[in-house]
Amino acid sequence: MEKGKEEAHSPEAGIAAENVFWKELGRRFSDLVARLVSAVIVVVVVLILLWWGELPFSLGMALLSLVGINELFQALHSRGFRPAVIPSLVAGGALPLIAYYFLERDDGFAWLTLVISLYIPLLSFWCLVRRNRKRVAEDLGVSLLGVVMVGFCLSHFVLMLGLDSEKPWTVPFSVIALVWVFDAVAYLTGTAFGKRKIVPSISPGKTWEGTLSAAALTLIAAYLLHLLLNREWLSIGAAMSLGVLVCVLAFLGDLFESSLKRELGIKDMGSLIPGHGGVMDRFDSMLMTAAVSYYFFRFLVFRL
Repeated sequence: MEKGKEEAHSPEAGIAAENVFWKELGRRFSDLVARLVSAVIVVVVVLILLWWGELPFSLGMALLSLVGINELFQALHSRGFRPAVIPSLVAGGALPLIAYYFLERDDGFAWLTLVISLYIPLLSFWCLVRRNRKRVAEDLGVSLLGVVMVGFCLSHFVLMLGLDSEKPWTVPFSVIALVWVFDAVAYLTGTAFGKRKIVPSISPGKTWEGTLSAAALTLIAAYLLHLLLNREWLSIGAAMSLGVLVCVLAFLGDLFESSLKRELGIKDMGSLIPGHGGVMDRFDSMLMTAAVSYYFFRFLVFRL
């Protein structure tokens, strides 16, 4: 017994423990660097698309939709689900382009619902006529999930371009910027100081310390956007309301995907973005936020 205690407190054991500590610290630092570099590249690409114009930004959203739906479907397929890939990719990729085409019209969002309305019977027919149609309801459900959660939601970033006619980029930029602030602060502070977990059974990495810090910094960022953008529609009240919306919806979107990944038994949806995983892993908190924020702006801020 004493021999075991001596071994546990021996210099060799201490050195081994110290080596493990430094290796783990180095791994975390490497992950953090990869994550930050990838995040900066993604931010720069999105900003370039916004600066370039409405069509490039819309094409970028269509590409994101295609990649995101494909990642989701590959993950689902690996666990035995059979989403209808071809009609879903067509519908998901078309939605941002439809939003762009009807950007100048007041009823642009209605055309998105038309696409979904046409997609549902096409999807039903597709699932009924293909082979091995043992779980039609399941196939319909996961296919619709991909198109609505990714293509439909992302297309609302395109619709936002039609709200401010003088500076169209400012509306989607305000939402994207606040989501990125929330995500970045939640990750950094949660990793550094997080101890009390919110929902450990779904997402062990989400802590109260990280989430509350992110919420506080997001509201500060919303106030700074109010000052810097200097747009009439982004009053202090609208900015703070948007900040609250982002905090709630970005957290919910991230938590939903964590739950989905846990159910599927995977760590990441893809591997396209180093340090983050795939497009779905990086933009999960954007999806619900984009859709709800558009209707918040349209009906409560711009009152269209």
